[in-house]
Amino acid sequence: MFSGKTALITGASSGIGEQMARQLAAVGCNLILVARRTERLDSLAGELASVTVDVITADLSDPQAAEAVYAQTQAAGRQVDILINNAGFGFQKPLLSLPVADQLGMVDVNVRSLLALTQRFAAPMAQRGQGWVLNVSSVSAWFPIPGMATYAASKACVLHLSRALHEELKPAGIVVTALCPGGTRTEFSSIARERMDPDLEKAMMPADVVAAAGLKALASGKAVVVPGALYRIMVSLVRVLPASWVTRLAGRVMGRHH
Repeated sequence: MFSGKTALITGASSGIGEQMARQLAAVGCNLILVARRTERLDSLAGELASVTVDVITADLSDPQAAEAVYAQTQAAGRQVDILINNAGFGFQKPLLSLPVADQLGMVDVNVRSLLALTQRFAAPMAQRGQGWVLNVSSVSAWFPIPGMATYAASKACVLHLSRALHEELKPAGIVVTALCPGGTRTEFSSIARERMDPDLEKAMMPADVVAAAGLKALASGKAVVVPGALYRIMVSLVRVLPASWVTRLAGRVMGRHH
């Protein structure tokens, strides 16, 4: 389905974003790779020489970055058929122990840049009557997490935004899908947590499996996908447990809040 199309992927230098780039290249999809680390992007582009690959270096915590990325694609004459908002980060720390700049940085990358890029690239997709947007949220979107509050809230925003846009943009021929991974073996996990709980480590999924689930859901026109049976069970529990239990349980398991 995506052969001959062009996909722009943020956070493409490692993890889920890198795996999506590899999988899309394998089916003949051209790429625009966006991340902060130019050398990583250049290295990946060199490996994916079977398709056209453009590299854009951008720090999406900069409020102007999304507009700059869009401008660079326009200047290069690239039509973006598929937008994959994968860039994101988080900290497993209580609100009062983390500088406000770090909190706002999370919101800028996880929400603000995602929203700005979606608005910018969805407009020409709507004019053409076809397009695909994949927003990477998280299983955390269902759980208020004491000890990881800002991150979980930012991912809840991504999930709700994506669900609404799935319906809102459908008449324009645009598919919007939210990919909601649980624990995934990426650099993100080591940055978010100073130490990994052994039980959480066992539940981690390979990044290539998560990436494949997201792309399959996007191609199928699904609104939301949660890879992994364990994580689908976790999400289903939210519907039956009292909200206060869900919050306390999430804090104990994920936020390590006591």
